[in-house]
Amino acid sequence: MKIISRRKRLKDNLILGIKRYLTLNLAFFILLAIVRCYEYFYLKHKITMPEGSLKLELLGFGHDILMLLNIAGIFFLLFMVIHLLSRRLTGFVFVALVTIFILTEIALIQFLGSTSLLLGADLFGYSFDEIISIVSAGGGFSITTMLPLVISVLLMITFLIWSKRLKLPVLFSLLFVVLSFVSLAFQKYTYPRAGKFNSELAYNLVSNKAYHIFSATYLFFNPGDLSETALYSYFYTGQVAQEKLPDIVPPKQSSDIVVPEKSSAILSPAPKQLSEFNSSEYPFLRRNDSPDVLGKYFNVGPEKPNLVFIIVESLGRAYSGEGAYLHSFTPFLDSLENHSLYWENVLSTAGRTFEVLPSVFGSMPYGKSGFAELGVNMPDGMSLISLLKERGYESRFFYGGDATFDNMKLFLTKQHIDHVIDENDFGPSYKKLPPVRTGGFTWGYGEKDIFQKGFEVLAGAGSKPRLDIYLTLAMHDPYFVSDQDYYNKKVEERLNTFNLDNDQRAEYQKYFLNYASMLYFNDALRNFFAVYQKRADFKNTIFFITGDHRMSSPPISTQIDRFHVPLIVFSPMLKSSDKFSSVVSHLDFTPSVVAFLKNNYGMKFPSLVPWLGHGLDSEKTFRNTMSVPFIRTKNEIIDYIDRDYFIVNDQLFKISEDMGIDQVIDEQKLTEIQRKFEKFKTDNLRACFNNALIPDSLKFKINP
Repeated sequence: MKIISRRKRLKDNLILGIKRYLTLNLAFFILLAIVRCYEYFYLKHKITMPEGSLKLELLGFGHDILMLLNIAGIFFLLFMVIHLLSRRLTGFVFVALVTIFILTEIALIQFLGSTSLLLGADLFGYSFDEIISIVSAGGGFSITTMLPLVISVLLMITFLIWSKRLKLPVLFSLLFVVLSFVSLAFQKYTYPRAGKFNSELAYNLVSNKAYHIFSATYLFFNPGDLSETALYSYFYTGQVAQEKLPDIVPPKQSSDIVVPEKSSAILSPAPKQLSEFNSSEYPFLRRNDSPDVLGKYFNVGPEKPNLVFIIVESLGRAYSGEGAYLHSFTPFLDSLENHSLYWENVLSTAGRTFEVLPSVFGSMPYGKSGFAELGVNMPDGMSLISLLKERGYESRFFYGGDATFDNMKLFLTKQHIDHVIDENDFGPSYKKLPPVRTGGFTWGYGEKDIFQKGFEVLAGAGSKPRLDIYLTLAMHDPYFVSDQDYYNKKVEERLNTFNLDNDQRAEYQKYFLNYASMLYFNDALRNFFAVYQKRADFKNTIFFITGDHRMSSPPISTQIDRFHVPLIVFSPMLKSSDKFSSVVSHLDFTPSVVAFLKNNYGMKFPSLVPWLGHGLDSEKTFRNTMSVPFIRTKNEIIDYIDRDYFIVNDQLFKISEDMGIDQVIDEQKLTEIQRKFEKFKTDNLRACFNNALIPDSLKFKINP
């Protein structure tokens, strides 16, 4: 009798647990539906929604349901074990986990509303302090951001109480359990397929943001095969490696390198490969044979020229220059283009700032999370900064924020820069950009202050030729600038010139602060040149202006749009201006500057270089001769361009003259390009983790 009683008690507990599991998941289901409604109305107010956004949300909810069933199938047995031990503990654990999930989803919806981006494994490429800075810049915690979170917690408590009173037939509960186990066979469909959507924002809208980041987090810390090569397969693709990469061969200690003779292919306009020849020791080492495309445009004098690089935060072609599809908000820069050498189709190598210095000044590979993220283990390279220092130049880096962010200062120090001027060097006469709220976070000093500080420092500069680097930051979330009301008014005036209808104007209003920050930069640049042209050294100075990447909002139009930036080369030494439509990248800057200095000023440079880029292309019509990888975010190397084609993961696109892309189905071409991409990934791994960019004979030294 006692045995029967125990069996019956166990049976009753199991039935009760199965019923409870269904009622709790019903509460989860209702919360997911409510959050989808919140997302639709919140984002509709905040950003420009993709076409058919309501249908996309419904599709996303379909993926949410499958996700819920998958989660239910995975955790069912664990739930039942805990339920048999303690019913109260079961309810507490379930509610806690669902609450965390829902709160994360709401927070990431707000992040999407601010940046138009999904947050994934790139989060782990930042330090804790850097994450705090990024969150604070986005507004941090306020009533607006916290209210939906508080409401979701109250709803969760309400549904928990309600679910206890809900009586459902055992059959329904058993069917739910069976269905949840069956759903595990369709797990791959819990994620939407990016190739089915017309835009990245549409894909982001459909995706469950919390599920995305939790899945990315799990794969980041549990990539399956824990070998170094398998980890890198994950970092590159977000997927666990299926095949081993070739063994990593440490470089020999000898600096003797056998260099093959040049082939005719290298001198022809054939596709530029990342490495001219295969080397198991130094995979990127090649001949320094980049053509001098700049020299013919300059009146060359006897003195070495000063070089000024202005790298503009978030200066994208979408809203700058002739033909900008969002209209241009940089009228002064546009006018400067007419007196400059102007490349309209430049591609940054990253979707964020962390890679711009290594790419522009070193044409360097990316490591795992960006070259500078290698920290003290950055391999010895050959940058424009170090090469010019060896040849008598004095270099300075001007930045209005904290130069330790993204390891920028460490990178520059390893390149032997002479001076780093950041927010710690600005005196009381300078004023930082407005904070998100009184006493809140600010990235630092805006362009006007950065340029003014530059002139203050240069007043005490000696007679050495100079390399000056400016990195701006005002065109960054939260986009607050000094004299905000003035620039808001200028945005209104600018919009009045675009002949917009009411609906179009309403979309521009959603990004009012973004456009105000662009006009602030435009004025700062105008003032910079107004002052600089009064300096005696102006006539012997060459200015390079480019963007580090495009803003993430307004939403990007295509996968390649995030990298599309301009390059303006201006100087009083120019004989004439010109415009080029050929596709080039940040990786091409240093090779072309070195070729220019070598051919026109008799400066000697190494015959071997480890650069990924081969120099700027001066073709005036549209063409692309490059094969170049991109690092979209930290820990995400999934984009690659090869002549007329662009791939993202397993999607293949054909590039058109306006830098638009159209998806095509060509498995042979996709496989061909993916093999090149995999070759880069393998070489990148070898070079960055074996200090194998250059041999000892090419490392930095100053002749006495």
